[in-house]
Amino acid sequence: MRIDSFSVDRYVSLMRSCLDTRDVKSGKSVHSLLVKLNLRVGIFLCNNLINFYGKNGLVEDARRLFDEMPERNISSWNTVISMHAKCGQLGVARKLFDGMPERDSISWTAMIVGMNLSGLHEHAIGLLLEMIREGVVPTQFTFTNILASCAALGDLDTGRKVHSCVAKFGLSAYVSVANSLLNMYAKCGDQEVAQAVFNSMRVRSISSWNSLISLYAQSGQIEQARELFETMSDRDCVSWNSVIAGYNQQGFDLQALELFVQMQNHHVRADSFTLTITITACANLEFLKTGTQLHAYIIKFCSILMVPLEMP
Repeated sequence: MRIDSFSVDRYVSLMRSCLDTRDVKSGKSVHSLLVKLNLRVGIFLCNNLINFYGKNGLVEDARRLFDEMPERNISSWNTVISMHAKCGQLGVARKLFDGMPERDSISWTAMIVGMNLSGLHEHAIGLLLEMIREGVVPTQFTFTNILASCAALGDLDTGRKVHSCVAKFGLSAYVSVANSLLNMYAKCGDQEVAQAVFNSMRVRSISSWNSLISLYAQSGQIEQARELFETMSDRDCVSWNSVIAGYNQQGFDLQALELFVQMQNHHVRADSFTLTITITACANLEFLKTGTQLHAYIIKFCSILMVPLEMP
């Protein structure tokens, strides 16, 4: 029995709802109903089923569906390639990728993302070169991953070349790309260009500010880092951590603890990195009582220290 267009939309909506809520049981029930009613599932609905299984980690179920499809489109291939790549099964993903009748930017980017996740950053960069040689235009998502590879490798020379490609393809205005450029230059230690990228951004996210603050803090320019920090209209845990760590690294342990107290007062959730820094600051200052309070908090696995810190 063929499903009419109304039914297809209804089933797709059900599958997406199950995916959004990570409701595996209900998603499998919908699939079982389709099989039980002997309904002929078209490519669009089948792709949604594959996506549902893949994103819930049910790789074998997703792959079985893909293998049984009498007809596939490029989205079918991309979904299953992305699934294998993100699971670290790069050999399987590459075999599928090489066997595709046609590839688009999503296909290439899926492989690049998988290589990045597996730490194969040089291979990811090499795949970008193949992509461009094949005449496929990279997207902002491609470049954010490639710039992450350059940052991980500390490869400033390649990062600069990628920056030129970003400009050539007119993608510099995307906030995600600008943030990736800023992060790459910051991680590679090019403060001047990082600042220039930051200054040129029409729209900045918290990540933009954090990258530059971290660069200044790690390079010993803690006053500049604090000045940027105070300029931010909104801050997250990373923002606070960057400055607290900067103070700690420069030996300003009391200032690190004072900023941690401010972090509490602003109701920002501390993480393990925050606590590691503050415990270190307590040890350096020989603040036993404050360190004991922090230790008690860590043991209880609370999300934030609720009692005021008492510092001598």
